[in-house]
Amino acid sequence: MPFSKQALKELRRLQQKKFREQEKAFLIEGVRLCEEALQAGAALLQVLICPEQMQNDRSQKLIQALTHAAIPVDVIDAAALAALAETQAPQGIVAVVRKHAPKLFEPGKNGDPLLLAIDGIADPGNLGTILRSAEWFGVKNVLLSRDTVELHNPKVVRSSMGSLFRLEVQENLDLAETARHAKAAGWRLIAAEAAHGEPSHRISASGRDLLFIGSEAHGLVTNLAHWIDLRITIPGNGAGESLNAALAAGILLYQLTAPQ
Repeated sequence: MPFSKQALKELRRLQQKKFREQEKAFLIEGVRLCEEALQAGAALLQVLICPEQMQNDRSQKLIQALTHAAIPVDVIDAAALAALAETQAPQGIVAVVRKHAPKLFEPGKNGDPLLLAIDGIADPGNLGTILRSAEWFGVKNVLLSRDTVELHNPKVVRSSMGSLFRLEVQENLDLAETARHAKAAGWRLIAAEAAHGEPSHRISASGRDLLFIGSEAHGLVTNLAHWIDLRITIPGNGAGESLNAALAAGILLYQLTAPQ
């Protein structure tokens, strides 16, 4: 039975933030991202494939794995797939994924050595890259402020390269309240700053650190001055004004997780 225009219209609504929030679902595309979602145990609600674009061995193995997992797989034509995909050269597969409900961050109960909080980052590519770095360095929980780009923005999803499915990420947090509770629970609160902080290479992990990263242009949006214990800056020798936020996050995560 051909995939109906009405069904396609309903799915295309998920390209808009308000409908992603309403339906608690989002779209992913491409073989790798669908593989990552499946392997991570994400809730794949529906998969749509264009068979003509899914002929190689890797694509066929993915289809078999989806079928084995009893995930509904529907066939659509290339035009319908292109209407659902955000990229200019879609790989023949799009999936609908239910949003994951993250575990509530409770500062007094969380035993992780390092947590990451993101405040005011508007660029989706930056956020996705930060999520990849967080996973690489062993961070399990990421906190996003109300002023940070939507977690399920398509560019965030793609640039996270699957890390989105394996991290516990909480959105729309009041970071001032988060900082207050974390401070009371004994966390060391660290703010990354473009200048005038302690040189980052001199800082070692405390075993209970909460690192705040803001945007390259504006830094931290939330006023956390009352709770911050340590302000750190990555020293530079060149003439650039500042580091990209995602790059800075990666460097600081490395320095806070490197063996001493």
